[in-house]
Amino acid sequence: MNQILMVENRNKKNKKNNRSSGPVEINNIIRFFAITIIIFAIFIISHSSYAIYRDSKGNNTDNLAQISISRINDTLIVDVNSEYIIDKFKYNWLNSTQTSVMEGMTNFQEEIILPNGNDVLTIILEDETGRAVTYTKEIFLEGVDILKPTIDISQGQGSSIRITATDETQIEYITYRIDDGEEIRVNKNNEDDTRIEYAVTDLPRGEHTLYVTAVDSSGNFETDENPVIVSSDRPTITGLSIDNENGRIIIEAADVDGIASIEVNLNGAVYRMEDVNRTEATFSLNLQEGTNTISIKITNVNGLSVEGATEFDYAV
Repeated sequence: MNQILMVENRNKKNKKNNRSSGPVEINNIIRFFAITIIIFAIFIISHSSYAIYRDSKGNNTDNLAQISISRINDTLIVDVNSEYIIDKFKYNWLNSTQTSVMEGMTNFQEEIILPNGNDVLTIILEDETGRAVTYTKEIFLEGVDILKPTIDISQGQGSSIRITATDETQIEYITYRIDDGEEIRVNKNNEDDTRIEYAVTDLPRGEHTLYVTAVDSSGNFETDENPVIVSSDRPTITGLSIDNENGRIIIEAADVDGIASIEVNLNGAVYRMEDVNRTEATFSLNLQEGTNTISIKITNVNGLSVEGATEFDYAV
């Protein structure tokens, strides 16, 4: 009897144990799936947040690129400042073809040539977020002087250099500088002057660079730089002789900086020797029997010239 009771008790314990383990296993499975679902949900939410962030970043109006526009002569200077990289800078005038410039910078400057009259300028900035910001500005040019002056630099006599500045309305002043020297200002003489002519004198001998700026009454300006060679020495005719044996006249010339050309008029016929580029040169021509008339012009590389003429008889 005791054995039967013990068996029954053991069976009861086993059944009890079997009944108690079922819910534990189910709870573990539920817990596992719950954790898995939470992790998956976190992943999905994180991914969506990133996409929304990029989307909102591409469509918001915060921290838009800023532009400022100024004018120099016939050109608009557009300065762009942006928190984000500007990929493209596009612009066009009303009813004109659009121009697109690749940038890849946050801060930069672009130049736009002004039209001939009043117009509307449209600028589009495309940044790295995908935004395209459009700016529109009306440009009024009626009655506005946008043309810059013109400058001409030429070699004068001796060691002088002549500067001529001209404007279509009113010239205001010019400045000039030799090499790294002091900048000198030359004002117009009269209120309505459209031209300033000025001779720079007493320059030291040798090669120099002349820097010139001309400004008109509207503030338009032009700059120019020009190399100049200064020399007060003129070329010389060092010899004029007759080769009786060959019936020719021999002309000899020299210059310390170099002879550029020799021009001879012999008995009405003109002969030229160009691009000599030597410090000494000889030029010979056939003579005619009887009276010969000759004129000679020698020019050096600095533009300085010497001339001479004579008449003589030649007999075979």
